[in-house]
Amino acid sequence: MKTSMRINSLCALLTIIISCVSVAWGTGARETETISKTAIPIAPEFRNTRVIRVVDLRANVVQEDIGIRAKNIDTTPKSEYIFTVPRQTEEHVASITAFLRQEPKTALTIEQAGFDSEKEVQLYKITFDDPVKPDAEVRFGVKIAYSHALTPLPAKIPQVARQFVVYKDNIYLYSPYFSDEIKTTLQLPTQVVQSYTGGDHVQHNGNKIVYGPFHSVMPETYDRLRVHYEYTKPLLTVTELVRDLQVSHWGGNLAVEENYKLHHSGAELDAQFSRATYQLTRMVHGQTNVLKDLTFRLPAQARDVYYRDDIGNVSTSHFRNEIESSVLQITPRYPLFGGWNYTWFHGYNVDLANFDRYSQEKDEYILNVNFVDNVYDMSIDKAVVRIVLPEGATNVQVHTPFNVDSIEHKTYYTNFDSTGRYLVILEKHNVVREHEQPIQITYQYSTVRLFQKPLVATAAVFVLFLTSMIFSKMSFTIGPKSDASKKLE
Repeated sequence: MKTSMRINSLCALLTIIISCVSVAWGTGARETETISKTAIPIAPEFRNTRVIRVVDLRANVVQEDIGIRAKNIDTTPKSEYIFTVPRQTEEHVASITAFLRQEPKTALTIEQAGFDSEKEVQLYKITFDDPVKPDAEVRFGVKIAYSHALTPLPAKIPQVARQFVVYKDNIYLYSPYFSDEIKTTLQLPTQVVQSYTGGDHVQHNGNKIVYGPFHSVMPETYDRLRVHYEYTKPLLTVTELVRDLQVSHWGGNLAVEENYKLHHSGAELDAQFSRATYQLTRMVHGQTNVLKDLTFRLPAQARDVYYRDDIGNVSTSHFRNEIESSVLQITPRYPLFGGWNYTWFHGYNVDLANFDRYSQEKDEYILNVNFVDNVYDMSIDKAVVRIVLPEGATNVQVHTPFNVDSIEHKTYYTNFDSTGRYLVILEKHNVVREHEQPIQITYQYSTVRLFQKPLVATAAVFVLFLTSMIFSKMSFTIGPKSDASKKLE
């Protein structure tokens, strides 16, 4: 009897515990769901009277130029316009800028304003310098660069074959505002198109595909855009770029070295590579996605140029100085096909006076160098820029025209350094040609510091000689001195 009562009590207790856990779990799940699903309301303060989209598909990095004419339909002046990008498109956004298309044509501030997880849309806020009055219109533009937006189809092709890629997007502009008219134009590298969506509302003329114009488009309208076209150039991706710059006031020199990890993201070979076929088909390599060489533009005064890979120095390169710039042409040890990798580094020296100047007004040096160089038709997954300032640099400030993922300040030691050099490390992911802009490093540096390294080197040599003299006068023998040693004394 007592045993059955204990069992019943235990069962009741377990039932209460399970109920409490279920309630807590359900509450936690509802709270998690509430937190993860966030809706951001957007007031219908504007009306798009006309939208013109031009998507440039002629390069590896897709460029989109959007011209918008918007009308303030509210009763008060408005200075903020909400621009939205769907999640699947936001994943490829590498750069986004806004500017006025009317006088004065100035850049506009555009920044992220939150992510609507309910609609899976990234919000951007565009701020106008002068608020738009009620019933007035404003003409502005938005430029977006997309990386990794092209997908090879088929994914594998023969060694001598044309490459085709697929691009996906929205036929309309995904806008939170009502649009009176929308027109979308695709610019292709060739006239060869396998397929495209759009039905009766699309026209294919040469290397252009035009959608619309469409009228009275409701907010957040989406219709799948897919185009499958020929793309003969290689799809290049720099998985990591490490750029080292060393400033030397003593030698008046700026040393630059760039380490590349290059990946060909295009269609891969469906069979093993044949050197014989490669040599016999040299005349048609321009119609395939093979990469044979690379060209880099360096400063006009570049000197002491070198180019090496994992094996050593590569002689298949050519360097020449021109009036406005120097040209470095390099040929990898092997041609690059889809899925192949190549790693190398090259460097050069240049006069520091061309990049670093002294401001007497602020009593500081100003270093202006590009964040990256020679991006051209490629995307960089990760870029690391390391700038080594001279020993004794103080009050270091970093100014960038765009946001970077991280900025670190460290100390770097090299030959005959006593206190170490100042090291600035900048890191950014998803870098494209739009990030080929100058960054500015300001720092203070006393002229007396120029003599720090020579003095340290002199002191080190003096201590070495002094130590050797002391050791030469010391005796390290064990036991009593010999008769010969005593006679010498």
